[in-house]
Amino acid sequence: MKRSFFLLTGLLLGIALGLLCAWVLCPVQYTVTTPDALRSDFKDVYRSLVARAYAYDHNLPRARARLALLGEDTPADMLAVQAQRALAVGRPLEEVRALGALAAALGEAPAAQQPAATVMPTLPPAATDTPRPTLAPTPTATAVPASTGTPAAATATPAGFPTLPPTPTPLPTRTPQPVATVGAPFVLRSQEVFCDPEAGPLLRIFLRDAEGNPLPGVEIAIHWLGGDEQIFTGLQPDIDLGYADFLMSPDEVYQVRPGYGAALTGLRARECETEDGERYWGGWTLTFVQP
Repeated sequence: MKRSFFLLTGLLLGIALGLLCAWVLCPVQYTVTTPDALRSDFKDVYRSLVARAYAYDHNLPRARARLALLGEDTPADMLAVQAQRALAVGRPLEEVRALGALAAALGEAPAAQQPAATVMPTLPPAATDTPRPTLAPTPTATAVPASTGTPAAATATPAGFPTLPPTPTPLPTRTPQPVATVGAPFVLRSQEVFCDPEAGPLLRIFLRDAEGNPLPGVEIAIHWLGGDEQIFTGLQPDIDLGYADFLMSPDEVYQVRPGYGAALTGLRARECETEDGERYWGGWTLTFVQP
């Protein structure tokens, strides 16, 4: 009896000393580990660093490979949720924009990026082949009047100058398009009442460019008598890349300014009614486009 008591006591003391040594005296310290083993707050820091790196170099495959180390199935959704959380707690706007831009880029179909990589190598041969046929016919076309004309200098000057205008003309037509799209003011295209008893008085905003494509990462300023708030498009890629929303209060009057351009004023929550005659507060769906 005493022997079994001593064995049990020794076993308990051994377990207690082992736990004391493992947890207090010599705890395990992780020095080199993988990102998927990080705590949730450290994962947020990791995503923020990856988003800032992508905002600097715009290398989407590298950013996707870095986020894959976290072992998450939907990295775009995790970035969008973190961007919303960062905006709610007052994180820097640069961080919110970087998270939203990376979430929007990952939300796009990967197949849409493959043609861009395959088209790039085909452009240089096309650019090198097309000038050679255009230069060859021009001397022959000028050589006919040269035989009837007087000097050979007349053939040299027309052969050089007529071939120069075709090459500069495509360049001005390509460069103004992105410049005009980035800095163009937004114009209200449609304003519709939004009624959803579960969503409440929600202000839904969609931003489009001149060709109808969604614009992510654009700041929208919302002002009312009680304060101001800034929201960004692209934080909910599951709905739309150019989408942002704001929950209104029925007692306030709001002013909305998307990016550049004039502000839309006098926005109030609207009354909606169910089929049973029950009334509730609804909101608006606004669509802004760039001319």
